[in-house]
Amino acid sequence: MTFPGAGAARGGAMPGPAGVLASGAWMRSAFSDLRFPILGVAGNDDQVWVRLRMQGRHTGPFVRFRDGALDQAVPPTGREIDVEQMHVLTVRDGKVTAHEAVRDDITMLGQLGVFPPAPATAARMLGWKATGRAARAAAAVTTRADEAAARALPVR
Repeated sequence: MTFPGAGAARGGAMPGPAGVLASGAWMRSAFSDLRFPILGVAGNDDQVWVRLRMQGRHTGPFVRFRDGALDQAVPPTGREIDVEQMHVLTVRDGKVTAHEAVRDDITMLGQLGVFPPAPATAARMLGWKATGRAARAAAAVTTRADEAAARALPVR
């Protein structure tokens, strides 16, 4: 089972509990007061479907990676996000063995002023890229996610 997030900075997703912790650190570095109210749950013998909302305030850089490289860093806007998601969990022997998510990223990016681009947000993003702040934010988020993931790894 793999999870997106800062593991993408190294060219891929991170598996298992470490991936969950890394992904959580990645999102919490961008959004304070992050919460996930559950709207509904359904399931059968080997799958559980969870419909929820992701809510929070954008108070830190929201860093996105593509193909292992920094794609975009959205400077903090102070805006609230509230987007619906659907998660499908595959369960075997009482353990989650796979996870798929359907997220409304376009709505979230719209709430942040990124899509379509609000002039002020676009200007700040370009400024961050030109001054190196975007790269520094990506490095800080990756470090934070790696530290979170390390808490799930066995001690050697």
